[in-house]
Amino acid sequence: MKTLIVYAGKTGSTEKCAGILEQKLKNTTAVDITKEDIDISQYDLVIIGSSIRMGMFHSEIKKFINKNQEILKSKRTAYYICCGFTNNYKKYFESNIPAHLLDKAIIYDTFGGEIDMSKQKGLDKFIASMVSKSEEGKKEVKILNENIDEFVDNLMKAQK
Repeated sequence: MKTLIVYAGKTGSTEKCAGILEQKLKNTTAVDITKEDIDISQYDLVIIGSSIRMGMFHSEIKKFINKNQEILKSKRTAYYICCGFTNNYKKYFESNIPAHLLDKAIIYDTFGGEIDMSKQKGLDKFIASMVSKSEEGKKEVKILNENIDEFVDNLMKAQK
């Protein structure tokens, strides 16, 4: 099975998670959609990963999904997001991916994320600073390796 991971993010967490998935899955290619366009027709499974900013997917991922809606209907798909507020992850998916695509996904989940203040700029830096001072922000923000492992397990089971 030929697998494609398409991702976009601002500070590296989404890319890091794409790399982890690429290592764990066989015959997989990872593409940063902000740097490269890709034809998904040659892939059996398409995994789409996005960062979340203020409840929204990365704009390039939204464009990618909209542009490829018809072909995504016929593909096996899975989605992941990287975000600090993991308890809101279902709402993020429901508000960013058309229901007809989300309903047919093998799995969708959050992989958590990281807040590296040195990579934040402008308004994002201000927001990250405010969030880190809030009650929600005092919880440890990290990549959830157990979620990645469960995601991979679900993909493997779906291949059988």
